[in-house]
Amino acid sequence: MHVEPPTHAPTNLKELGIHYLMIVLGILTALGLEAGFEAWHHRRLANKTIEQVEVELKANLAEVRSTLQENQKTIAAVDTIYAELKTLARQDKPSSEALSEILNQRLRISIFTPGLRRDAWDTAVADQALMHMPINTLRRLSEAYTAQREAQMAVQTNFNVLGSFSRLTDAAVDAEFGRADAVEALKALRGYRLTLTAIAGIERDLARQLAQSLGEPMPAAASAPASTASAH
Repeated sequence: MHVEPPTHAPTNLKELGIHYLMIVLGILTALGLEAGFEAWHHRRLANKTIEQVEVELKANLAEVRSTLQENQKTIAAVDTIYAELKTLARQDKPSSEALSEILNQRLRISIFTPGLRRDAWDTAVADQALMHMPINTLRRLSEAYTAQREAQMAVQTNFNVLGSFSRLTDAAVDAEFGRADAVEALKALRGYRLTLTAIAGIERDLARQLAQSLGEPMPAAASAPASTASAH
């Protein structure tokens, strides 16, 4: 706001007051405009950040549903093989050829875990965009990333505790040379299934939390196609 200086010095208190009031109003108007522009900039930054973070979380949710679907398929296949191994284990002398065919040709040892991105969130932390988000939005997005971190830690813990597949691979090698024991193979297969089931449960819980944070329904079964899932 531009204030014209008086053409002459104030000659009384009234003129002095008017001049002083015009200066104060000019300063307040300038400050108000600056604050308004800064608030608009912060809202724009927050809205853009929310959009980017939600796009990232939606991609992560699709990835989690995809890997969950793949692990559920593997569990179903393992259940079928387990039932056949039980039948062989009940025989006095199970066929080495049958054991080898099951363990070396039909059994697929794989566990799928999602690749969870957090680039948009880290960027929002770095440029302080989180400070300008509505508190409820910040809370729900923060909960999603916390759930991702906890899920990754839980997956790693399950691998460390249950995820050794050496017994299963040993049984497959023994079967290849006609030395496999059906009962030992069953034990190894059950341990593998426990790991699969634990990982699938973690992914199911994570998908539910991400869907809740995004305001999306959690389907009864994951239906997204496999994309960038990584097998272990």
